[in-house]
Amino acid sequence: MNPFDIMRASQIACCLEVSAFKPGNVHRNRDYSDIKYHHFISSGIAFGQVVYEASQSEGNIGYYIKRGVIESKKWSPTNANLGIIMLHMPIAMASGKLEEFNKDALKKNLKDIVLNTTVEDAINVYDAINIAMAGGLNKPKDGPDVASEGAKKELIEKNLTLYDVFKISSEWDNISKEWTNNFKISFEGYELINKYYNETNDIHLSITKTFLTLLSKYPDTLIARKKGIEVAKMVSKMAKDVLDNFSMEKVVEFDKYLSKEGNKLNPGTTADLIASSLMIFLLDKIDKGETILW
Repeated sequence: MNPFDIMRASQIACCLEVSAFKPGNVHRNRDYSDIKYHHFISSGIAFGQVVYEASQSEGNIGYYIKRGVIESKKWSPTNANLGIIMLHMPIAMASGKLEEFNKDALKKNLKDIVLNTTVEDAINVYDAINIAMAGGLNKPKDGPDVASEGAKKELIEKNLTLYDVFKISSEWDNISKEWTNNFKISFEGYELINKYYNETNDIHLSITKTFLTLLSKYPDTLIARKKGIEVAKMVSKMAKDVLDNFSMEKVVEFDKYLSKEGNKLNPGTTADLIASSLMIFLLDKIDKGETILW
């Protein structure tokens, strides 16, 4: 596939994801004090060049994730798109090996990329997390702690590849689980966006409904890490209730509950998965020569 199309699919996916109304998250009508709408837009555009390069690469996925974070941080002061970078880079590399979009072939390429990661890839991703000033990929009792000075040495001594690291952290992080489960939720999200867009011809509404559907099925692991799994399950149940009796008034009410002072329940991992779902959706659309969005 065309590397420029892959780059643009990533950039547009980032812009659409943050612009749509996703309860509990930053969107075009609401900032948080510590992270703002324009941070996500700037970051999503900034790492596009690295997506372009990754789509033409045969390996070194960790290097491109690290490069993506470095470019993102040049233009955004916050950890805006770390999770998205971790999802978009392998999708870019996998789609770059395709002559044309094919879901099954894309899945196969993704699996090959994941299974062939190296210790160096793991080291580069640890660097990326520290550059982004984000935590939660690993826990000391399960593997090398990201923040530990001896983490890289431990990765080398234990011969832990990036796949090994994500296998450990997949127990509590859905982005890691995507890597070890062949991007299952991302492809499910892609199918949902297709379904809702065909029904509504409204990309923003399609994203909102896809977000609620995924959140209702998969408790958000960012919420689970911050507030506990029972709270994450409660949020998933609320998402299902909104979806089952859907109206924008109920979506707004849900958003107010999640974002009010004292709650701050941010389904940020689910938002990242929307961005990977959108990238696959856009790659499919552009490869078919269809007008992307009305």
